[in-house]
Amino acid sequence: MNTSGNFDFLKYHDPLFVELAQAAERVFASDPNTTLIKLRQLGEALAQHLALLSGIGFDEQTSQAELLSKLNRELQLEPVVREMFHTLRTEGNKATHQFKTQHKEAIKGLIVARQLAIWFHESSGKAAKNFSPGPFVPPEDPSKQLQALQADIAELKNTLQKTTDDLDSSQKLNELVAREKEEYEALAHAMDEESRQLAEQAIAHETALQQQQQAYEQRIQALQQQLAQQDEKTREAQRQSVSRNSRAASRNIELDEALTRILIDQHLQQAGWQADSEDLTHKKGARPEKGVNKAIAEWPCKGADGKGRDRADYVLFAGLTPIGVVEAKKE
Repeated sequence: MNTSGNFDFLKYHDPLFVELAQAAERVFASDPNTTLIKLRQLGEALAQHLALLSGIGFDEQTSQAELLSKLNRELQLEPVVREMFHTLRTEGNKATHQFKTQHKEAIKGLIVARQLAIWFHESSGKAAKNFSPGPFVPPEDPSKQLQALQADIAELKNTLQKTTDDLDSSQKLNELVAREKEEYEALAHAMDEESRQLAEQAIAHETALQQQQQAYEQRIQALQQQLAQQDEKTREAQRQSVSRNSRAASRNIELDEALTRILIDQHLQQAGWQADSEDLTHKKGARPEKGVNKAIAEWPCKGADGKGRDRADYVLFAGLTPIGVVEAKKE
């Protein structure tokens, strides 16, 4: 696939950053798992660069979690920034070890990475006063067509249970099933053809990326040597400057409800809840189950006046018992 301009502004910092982001976009259609792995690497590179700008030391043995802890302690990162860094880290780790990434998870990773990259650019002091990253351009999701067909089939199945016109409904269901099979086979064939066509390009891009990573490591080492020669007063001045810029950049983060839900979903999952604000919803048939902790989204409830109908963003069910409600807000 052709890459978008979503991350072009990172070229003002290091070519590796742009290459990692574009690599994540390139493989999205054929390998969403790798998308999240590349985004984790991007998060690591941004954290290292931020540490160098701030005069914060680290070495090859410093893990990403440890480095983020240092950054948070020295720069007092805003909670939303910490969450975006950790989201890329944990989702990338899951993609590395579980091999089950879906396109919807990869697109969420790209959304988080874009917001984090914008914050990083503005925190560095290199962003122009009139800097405008423009709207996020999502890559085409090859699974959406199938998801729409599957939703149609699920809806018709529900209708079948309620109707007496079994013959007519069954015929429609059979037609939909046949269509799904045909379109699935066509989509699978198209994706297979695209994968073959992109194979040689992917090898070339990966070789270029490895070369850039080697060059980046050399630049990191050179900067670390410069850092070691600075006195503490200079390093502290750098930290204060980056900290001020990062706080100012945090105020510009466009944390809409969609991004908020991505972060909340991950919090709930890490706390042991089944959570997916897109698919695990009341409208799509999600219901409480014995022995299962579910965070069911868009749960219907009475309105604030006790009369009308409203929906809770999430209701937490411990088995069949509702024990809490979560409202998705920027704060």
